[in-house]
Amino acid sequence: MAVELDEVRELILTALPGAEVEVADETGAGDHLRAVVRAPQFADLSRIEQHRLVRQAVQERMDDGSIHALSVKTIVAAPGGASGGRASDSEAVTSEMDPETLPDQEDESR
Repeated sequence: MAVELDEVRELILTALPGAEVEVADETGAGDHLRAVVRAPQFADLSRIEQHRLVRQAVQERMDDGSIHALSVKTIVAAPGGASGGRASDSEAVTSEMDPETLPDQEDESR
């Protein structure tokens, strides 16, 4: 069961108003996605906290199996404009292969 990329983008934008969001299908199957999110809300958050915000936005689609894996890259945008300066970049891959894994139990190296 694949998910529409525009739906994923809108879920993230709803959670992070003013963000710039790009979502791509990494395998062509529609269930392994890559999201690049630039948002001022990431300021003063750790990389893990940034990724959790993105994951929480799409968690319902991960829970129902529409998204099997999500690769996330987060970029801190300057306040007042998502296309402002870059304070930091981060990237990790999260997967919902084990439904018993809670976000707080994830390995920070992911």
